Amino acid sequence: AKVVLSLRNYGSEKKYHNKFVGFNSRLDELQAAFLNIKLPFLDLDNHKRRVIAKRYLSEIKNDKIILPTVSKHSEDLDHHVFHLFVIRTANRLDLQHYLQYHHIETMIHYPVAPHQQKALEKWSHLSFPVTEKIHREVLSLPISPILTEGEVDFVIDVLNKY
Repeated sequence: AKVVLSLRNYGSEKKYHNKFVGFNSRLDELQAAFLNIKLPFLDLDNHKRRVIAKRYLSEIKNDKIILPTVSKHSEDLDHHVFHLFVIRTANRLDLQHYLQYHHIETMIHYPVAPHQQKALEKWSHLSFPVTEKIHREVLSLPISPILTEGEVDFVIDVLNKY
């Protein structure tokens, strides 16, 4: 039973640590009911995240921060949902602590490189230096559709002063 439960959660018994190759099939009736209520707002929420992402991309000016590479074609930006806004920095923990000090919540999504997951251990002996470097540097910025314009201004200002 434990294996089956982990298979429905990406093969993970502990978040971000995949013991098996699994799936994302965790939707139960309650989650479906909430999604049914939220679905009519999906386009608006995606639009709000795009607006925030475009501001981050154009207004964050800091040589210590690598912004995501996104096509400059407006039609590409207009279809991106920006579920996450992931930056890179050589001193991730330092930046994360700095932002935390300023009450800006960040996250490290997917902190374990794929080839370092138990589920893919047959590749663990191989070297993937770019993957490993990226996994040491990535940090997700706030990009919720409920962020106010003032909060986005604040995030940008704090990042530019880092």
